[in-house]
Amino acid sequence: MRRVSLQRIVVPVFTFFCGILFSSLFNQNQISESSSVSEIKHESLRGEEEGNVDLLILIVSAPFNTEKRAAVRETWLSHRNMRGFFVVGIQGLSRTELKDLEAEKVEYEDLIFLDMKEEYSSLADKVLRMFEVAAESYEFDFVMKVDDDTFINPYLLDNELKKPMYKNPLLYWGFFDGRAPVLKQGKWAEVSYDLCDRYIPYALGGGYGLGWRLVKHIARSADMLKLYKNEDVSVGTWLAGVQVTRVHDERFDTEWQSRGCLNNFLVMQNRNPDEMRELWSRISGGKQLCKQEKVVRKSYAYNWELPPSQCCVR
Repeated sequence: MRRVSLQRIVVPVFTFFCGILFSSLFNQNQISESSSVSEIKHESLRGEEEGNVDLLILIVSAPFNTEKRAAVRETWLSHRNMRGFFVVGIQGLSRTELKDLEAEKVEYEDLIFLDMKEEYSSLADKVLRMFEVAAESYEFDFVMKVDDDTFINPYLLDNELKKPMYKNPLLYWGFFDGRAPVLKQGKWAEVSYDLCDRYIPYALGGGYGLGWRLVKHIARSADMLKLYKNEDVSVGTWLAGVQVTRVHDERFDTEWQSRGCLNNFLVMQNRNPDEMRELWSRISGGKQLCKQEKVVRKSYAYNWELPPSQCCVR
């Protein structure tokens, strides 16, 4: 029998196992580096004592909006029944900026990081991604999308959500517009919107609510949905052919210009941190929301029986 030297056996085997070990370490390092950002977006939602909530609030924010987030935390989000997360894109940030955000996340446990650059043109993509995260990570009855300059009256919202209609998983709730012309120039231009000369009816983006089935439908369909520049226009278009219960609510002050202040307002957009603290000081102290009610701009009731172009007469 031919003798095989020990060296000819040991060296290849040793090399083989070294190769496996090196490959494993290399792959783990690659996985860690490539997935660290995408995984971090789920950490805020996982690890909660409960993975099931009635109301989940997703707050669109930006990396450097620290003061706005602080004001929201100090005011309406501090209410016992409010569970909300600030959604922030972190692509392109420096190490120092990421470190500061991570420290904020650890301290407050209310940040969701998305691996994307913060740009107005990518806002629809951001909202789509945060719906995907919510659908994957939580069981909920209802989602509200707001901005970090939006004030919610949690006392009124609490009472409202106890009504049976808000258990409807197909509910789309907010301040709707159906006669807005498609803009082709300026910041809000929708160059690729060719479905109609007016936007399909949509709830204005300062604040709107969606039943769980609608959120999960959007999340499941994410790879087929067209992204328009305006996220609220996008959501309205995505839900155009879906069985939806649309509820127009004049208590949402979410137009580009505030309509003033009424004590029955549920959602108020374009409020700076000082205004938020003043509103919260009033209602948390048992007073009316407004120091003095005022109407700066007339509202409208949405008439669903008319064509969208005739829907909204102030």
